[in-house]
Amino acid sequence: MKKLYLAAIAGNLGMLSIGQFFGWSSPSLPILMQGKDEKYSVRLTPEEASWVASLLTFGSAVGAIICAVIVNVFGRKNIMLFAAVPSIISWLMIAFATSSRELYISRFISGLATGIAYSVTPMYLGEISPAHIRGNLTSMLTVAVKVGILIEYVIGPFLSVQNLAFVSLVGPCLFMLIFIWLPESPYHLMRRNAKQQAINSLVQLRGKEDVYNEADNIEQFVKVDLANKTGFRELLCVPGNRRALIIILCLGVIQQMSGSQPVAQYAQIIFDQANGNLEGKYLTIILGAVQLIFTIICMFITDHSGRKSLLIISCIGTTCSTAMIATYFNLQYNHMNTNDLVWLPTTGVIMFVITYALGLAPLLFTLLSELFPTNVKALGSTVVLVLINLLAFIVTTLYLIIADIAGIHIPFWIFTACGLVSPLFIFFYIPETKGKTLEQIQEKLQSNYRSSKNRK
Repeated sequence: MKKLYLAAIAGNLGMLSIGQFFGWSSPSLPILMQGKDEKYSVRLTPEEASWVASLLTFGSAVGAIICAVIVNVFGRKNIMLFAAVPSIISWLMIAFATSSRELYISRFISGLATGIAYSVTPMYLGEISPAHIRGNLTSMLTVAVKVGILIEYVIGPFLSVQNLAFVSLVGPCLFMLIFIWLPESPYHLMRRNAKQQAINSLVQLRGKEDVYNEADNIEQFVKVDLANKTGFRELLCVPGNRRALIIILCLGVIQQMSGSQPVAQYAQIIFDQANGNLEGKYLTIILGAVQLIFTIICMFITDHSGRKSLLIISCIGTTCSTAMIATYFNLQYNHMNTNDLVWLPTTGVIMFVITYALGLAPLLFTLLSELFPTNVKALGSTVVLVLINLLAFIVTTLYLIIADIAGIHIPFWIFTACGLVSPLFIFFYIPETKGKTLEQIQEKLQSNYRSSKNRK
């Protein structure tokens, strides 16, 4: 089992670099907007800054489409390694950018890496993991992202934009050097009719020779899935697949409309606008550390407490948090005295990242790795990630524009309103997958459909 954990940790080094892309905006955009880095020639207006932040998510939608086309041809491992290439190119472009247009291109390229990595890494982690620890290992993906964000929050305010990009290059380079030695997913090898290679992969991952029963189960599962066609008809018309798609799409909408992207990418700007006693860059470092701690906590309790309860707690917490932030900025917008309430937005943002990290952040990708069967997993993941990233692009782009025109309280009231209905959807519609094999989850999705049909 040591090789299994090594594979999971090494695989998530690539996600650490993705986290750095998300975290880069918070310390870097204030510097670029205020012209604090004299050696860096790029200066940004608020509108240009919103494009720099949001093009990451737009590129991510395109990257997810690319991944869907090639992942079943080249395999999970090779595509994860391939995703490191645009990561490296993007950091180099940021380091040597001389115009806002070059920053736009670099952020779009980093988005390609993000979309590919977010598509293929949950597949790989879900397929190498035994059922009893699959929640822990798939949640590790979000921990890696939060580590990357924290790194940018901690070092970003104290480095030049160019030096920050050079330091950030270490992540994807280290990932390639380590991950290249680890095994391919046994599910993918079975798809390629390479049973002996799949057995060898399982032997490495499980640390034991007796893997033949598991290999036979995987072979049967893959054969049944591959006997089914792969396409939009199968995704939309097969009841279990359709239910899985609706669940993950709605959960993705809940995740993005909670306000996660603006809080992550504009954290330092939000803190600076709150006029607190502590500088925004220091509060952002505290924010990143708190976020990482609670994401790790979620990783360890996911397979004990279950997915649904954590998601409901997370939704209620993020909704209360955005309401606190909106209330403060609403009072500030109306020129009321907020000197005694400077703690309110800071508390709200920190409470947001705590509750978001406990459920909405990691569990979307846990369910993404669990709910789709093998034959439509690539297509289903692509559809979900494309639509989620397009929504993230819209939210991230409009946030600064709406905040600049109507006040920062307006987008946070919108996030609060959207969060009020999310716990109900999770309670009534999302199945509990804790401790179930991928085969049992598919049986449950199909049996839920048959049960509802019989009731009619």
